[in-house]
Amino acid sequence: KRSTLPLLSLPTKSLQKVEIISDRAFNGLNLAKTYLGDRVVRVWLDRRDSNRQITKFRDNRKLFSTVSGRAVEQPNTNHFITSEVFDQFFQAAEKPYKNQVETTSAYSLQPNGSITADQITAVYLTPPHSKAYLAGDRPVALYRYRLELKKF
Repeated sequence: KRSTLPLLSLPTKSLQKVEIISDRAFNGLNLAKTYLGDRVVRVWLDRRDSNRQITKFRDNRKLFSTVSGRAVEQPNTNHFITSEVFDQFFQAAEKPYKNQVETTSAYSLQPNGSITADQITAVYLTPPHSKAYLAGDRPVALYRYRLELKKF
């Protein structure tokens, strides 16, 4: 299945190899709780597909998010930019639905050791949503966040 979104195009001239290992389930849970509050119960990675994350909600619904595109740029040692496109499937008894999300984050290492990020998330409709063809490649929702990440 081909994506309906335009391809991401980030310059790679300044790309440096960086070895960062993150706990994606932990980060996903904490970000989801920040955005959605107590409705989120658990987040975990699919053992068969490391690009697939599952979020469980209190009302027993599940959200399956699968990364379908990723780009990273590190313009210098204190900054890096990531873009991810992922397909989402909301599993719910009454009305399951799908969409596609693009999240771009610009991270900066601060003098105190924390990391701040400006993040923009765009949500796109996908078939079989009845308005997917009307929306085309335009997002139906845009969100902007400011993150601060600190070591415990």
